[in-house]
Amino acid sequence: MTQAILEQLNGVLAGLKDFQKATVDLVIDKYQTPEHSHRILVADEVGLGKTIVAKGAIAQLLKRHVGSNTTKPMRVIYICSNLALADENRQKLALFNGEDAKRWVKPSTFGRLVELALKPKKSEINDEHIIEVCTLTPSTSFTLTAGSGNCRERAILAVLLSQTTNLCEVVEPIRQLFKTNQITKEGRWEDELRYLDLYFDTDPLVVSQLESGLSKPCESNVLREHFSSLHEAALYLANCWNNDSGETDKTSHLFYHFRVEIRRLVARCCAGSLQADLFILDEFQRFQSLTDQSSDSEESLIARQVFSDKGKAKKAKSKVLLLSATPFKAMTTINDEDDESSHHEQLHKLLDFLSHNDVDFVSQYELKRNLLHGDMLTLSSGNADFESISDANARSVEKLLREYIARTERSQISKGFEQLIHSNELCCGSDFSVEEVQGYRAIEALNAVLPKGRGGVSLIEFAKSAPWAISFLNGYAFKELYHRNINNPDVRKLLRKSKSSEHTQAWLSHANIQNHRLNVEQSAPNAKVKALSKVIFEGSPENLLWSPPCKPYYQFDGVFKGNESFTKTLLFSSWALVPKALSCLWSYEAERRVIKGKGKRPQYHSDKNSSPLLRFEGKSTLNVWHLLYPCKSLVDVSYLGDSLDEVLAQQTTLIQSKLACLKQYESDDKTNSDWYVLAPMLLDRQAGEVEHFEQWIQQIDSRLSQEGRTKHFAKIKQYFEGSESFALGKMPDDLAKVLAYSSLANPATCAMRTIQALWSEDLSELDLVSYSVQFAELTIRLFNHEYAIPIVKRNVKHTLLSGQTASPAWYKVLVYCAHGNYQSMLDEYCHLLATSGSDVYAATSKLEHAMGIRSSSEQVHFWENRTKAKDKCSSSMRCHFAVPLGNQKLNDDSGLKRVVSVRDAFNSPFRPFVLSSTSIGQEGLDFHWYCRRVVHWNLPNNPIDIEQREGRVNRYKSLVVRQRIAENHTPDFGNKADVWEQLFAQAANDDANKTSDLEPYWFTPNGKAQIERIVPTYPMSKEVAKYAEVKKILVLYRLAFGQPRQQELLENFTACDIESEEFNRVKDSLIIDLAPLNTI
Repeated sequence: MTQAILEQLNGVLAGLKDFQKATVDLVIDKYQTPEHSHRILVADEVGLGKTIVAKGAIAQLLKRHVGSNTTKPMRVIYICSNLALADENRQKLALFNGEDAKRWVKPSTFGRLVELALKPKKSEINDEHIIEVCTLTPSTSFTLTAGSGNCRERAILAVLLSQTTNLCEVVEPIRQLFKTNQITKEGRWEDELRYLDLYFDTDPLVVSQLESGLSKPCESNVLREHFSSLHEAALYLANCWNNDSGETDKTSHLFYHFRVEIRRLVARCCAGSLQADLFILDEFQRFQSLTDQSSDSEESLIARQVFSDKGKAKKAKSKVLLLSATPFKAMTTINDEDDESSHHEQLHKLLDFLSHNDVDFVSQYELKRNLLHGDMLTLSSGNADFESISDANARSVEKLLREYIARTERSQISKGFEQLIHSNELCCGSDFSVEEVQGYRAIEALNAVLPKGRGGVSLIEFAKSAPWAISFLNGYAFKELYHRNINNPDVRKLLRKSKSSEHTQAWLSHANIQNHRLNVEQSAPNAKVKALSKVIFEGSPENLLWSPPCKPYYQFDGVFKGNESFTKTLLFSSWALVPKALSCLWSYEAERRVIKGKGKRPQYHSDKNSSPLLRFEGKSTLNVWHLLYPCKSLVDVSYLGDSLDEVLAQQTTLIQSKLACLKQYESDDKTNSDWYVLAPMLLDRQAGEVEHFEQWIQQIDSRLSQEGRTKHFAKIKQYFEGSESFALGKMPDDLAKVLAYSSLANPATCAMRTIQALWSEDLSELDLVSYSVQFAELTIRLFNHEYAIPIVKRNVKHTLLSGQTASPAWYKVLVYCAHGNYQSMLDEYCHLLATSGSDVYAATSKLEHAMGIRSSSEQVHFWENRTKAKDKCSSSMRCHFAVPLGNQKLNDDSGLKRVVSVRDAFNSPFRPFVLSSTSIGQEGLDFHWYCRRVVHWNLPNNPIDIEQREGRVNRYKSLVVRQRIAENHTPDFGNKADVWEQLFAQAANDDANKTSDLEPYWFTPNGKAQIERIVPTYPMSKEVAKYAEVKKILVLYRLAFGQPRQQELLENFTACDIESEEFNRVKDSLIIDLAPLNTI
């Protein structure tokens, strides 16, 4: 067993790139040094795989753990800022998958601190378990200043309290008072308590510490006014519960504060019991008080208990690995220097934590840093003698910091990354209109009649941020003030003004939306929206259901033609109304463009439910089942032609010869259109693939849940019952061509090819059929989305020679898939899934999230509803082409589910094509697989956030990298291997002069594709000057690493010729380099 484990772990380590391996080696070396604090920060530049480094460190530690004599599984505790990030990185950290994971990985025993108070009664000891990974988030385990916990937590608290000696007489009311009125499902609370009583025992140490804590004075001011101790509070509230049959208005606040304080107390009791071989703090800057040695906040106190080495042997010192690309502010302005959040102060606190408050180390660092500061001032002087400036002080600072910090930056280990970024300052002057001014005046006029109206700064920002701003301001204080004063006479008078007045420019008109009259690109009273709409809708992406693949196997056709360089768009804004407004308007605009032209337009809001494009019931043609059959006889394809027509012609000729074996099913009768669905099945049966066909029948049967589908599918099965000697009439003249389309683009057949190339070693033939059908069913779901139906109907005009309908929906779908290189798209996406750790089951789940994501809706306040009450004034608008991200709560299940779905969909070829966010996109979530365009709707306050934002798309195997590689390399289609594995291998062998493994996976020098940075600006606005300053700071800010008063320091360089070769040589020598690869 040990040998098998070591082989797997060595495989994980072999997959590390050279710079990642160098970092892992440094981390392990420090952990093996007894004198070291065993606290390391990995601060690699965004997008370089810090989580993969953590995985490598776990693998190295586990190798040593397996080689020791211990039988206890190695425990890793992963702490991150929110549940969405935890969900994304849990899979990345996994060392084992599938059956190996079940065998060697112990299921997580807790997800919140208070769960440590329980011990399983029948703990089945599995000697094969070698590792356990538990996940915690600060909001659910450390930050406990408010909230009484979820149902499971409150049940644990109730059980613990009921077992303390002094409360044994009030067990039942104690258990009930933690139920709260949040639980509405009958019996749920009782089931939770019964489950805990049945399967768990309480930890005696925690109960003992809890009893001790109950005797101490209350911490809450509210409780302290009434009770001398928590024990007294518990007895009083238990009696109140009995006497009053629950909470009353008079006592509810006491119950609430009591639950909160008990939760905090139990968390502290549990924190001391929390032990791990390795703590990983990911994106820890989001919860810096965990590492703040001087803070007395609740989370700091708990964290110090967790990370404390008190009572541990020296060799058992807690190992802590911090991960963050921005562990402290990379750049602070003069205004930041007066508080404790400046770059220098944050770094100082971090070094205190990392060094275990090593005063000598910190003093030595400050001495050398100050000397380096003097070197920089010398460089910044106008007449600097470059030869007199030594790099000795910079290297001394480096040597000290390398004890605790590893940071790899692209520019320090490989050259040429600057060429990846194309900066586009999108000047919107030509799109400015008088309506935009009128929109602001309308907001200002409304503000003027509201009591205690807002100042002018916010108002003009509202108008600049989004068109028809008042319609999208729900949740803002200004809008709440408006709702509270809707019956104010002055407000009513203003709102009753004529529709033709300028007041309408601040509101979106429902009539214009309902009849699809509004052209957003032409009519939006916002220059930014107009200018960016031209960019977003270039090439008519509204007709695309997926991003065109980077390496099409033949030239695109139909609506995909001309979109070869398509990219999704990631947009960041400082204002919450922007993601909402843009998502609604651009999704509407996409719908409007699809249905424009001749004929009656459907209304936007309609009571009629649209029928699915593809139906598998009733009188629908049996040929829809064609799309779900993975045909082995059609799996071989030759991509020798450049165009789709050339490839189709080759396939048609090949298939025509195969059809000769089906002559026995012909007769002189009229052609039966069922030929189209039955021919692939008959070809397989004639080729000896009867078992494959029967497995497909079995899979479909097992998935039929609706009576209509069951009856529909029964008609296909009837053909193959008995002797199977049926006649179908004359074979359609276009059958070979239809099957040629099917060989190229049938979703089930394409899925079978992809799965065989990527996951065939782990699958049986039955599994292969099953997953191929699932992939195809998800594709059917994609085409049945409401927004997809008009796209296919209006853009595919191909006809058949047989059947009741000349251009049936199933054939349109087949042709659409062929036009869009469906096979290439699926191969590329599944390669990314497979190489990021997904097995076929996980990949299917990702596909389901991506293809199955439905239109979300946002509430919009239309002009026509301006005088209605708050609860009656809003209508919904659909978001699918573009969606907002950032208003979801990341620490509850519903918010997490939506964020995960949106993230998976955006990080797939499918919609949405635009993702608009406020800040969440900067918090460790990746969006790089299909996006290389970043729009900075507002420039961030900190210039370095520009890099953070763009780092979301500048990552491993990103779209820009794949487009560049695809431009210069061609795979061998004949060997049926993973196409993208071949392409990356070719690119890796291309450049003998590469300096690191960043090439070709993060960067490849050859190719036209670039990351697009778009900054829309108004002429002569403050953004123009601000952006010029931002660009200069991005060139120089690394010089100021670790230094106080950074803005002042960098301003000293304004007189320098920062383009000169000599200046840059000296500048580069003074920049701190903490890349482990550069010390090898």
